[in-house]
Amino acid sequence: MSALLILDHLRASGRKLIFAESLTGGLLADAFIQVPGSSDVVLGSEVTYASELKVALLGVDEDVLAEHGAVSAEVASAMAHGVYAVGLAAADLEPDQLLALATTGNAGPEGEPIGRVFIALTDGSKKKVREFSFEGSRQEIRTQSVTAAVELLREHLAL
Repeated sequence: MSALLILDHLRASGRKLIFAESLTGGLLADAFIQVPGSSDVVLGSEVTYASELKVALLGVDEDVLAEHGAVSAEVASAMAHGVYAVGLAAADLEPDQLLALATTGNAGPEGEPIGRVFIALTDGSKKKVREFSFEGSRQEIRTQSVTAAVELLREHLAL
């Protein structure tokens, strides 16, 4: 229901949505694309699971990755900014017409801490990054991450 509400709001205001996904691997975009008619709002999603793709496709600085690691607020923010720039250029939009969301984290089964997730949102003028700690299976952590990202967007839009 939240995705439909968000899409209707963005459609009415002439805004678009784009995603950069690492941890969620396309699940975030899918939450919106499942809604009929979403193609007039959702531009797409860059799934950049590997750090090399975060650099090549989103312009994430290698030094930021080296210093903070792929699972960090800094990388989530850089991913959101990078996909925002891609969306602006590709869709020929004005800065206030686009929102970008990015996800990165560790869903396990290896690495520490499992369940640590960062979600970043930018609308060009404002940036928000939130850290989460989720529990459960790999799939449960990924699903909780999508729910949190949708909620962050809903809150940002004051819906």
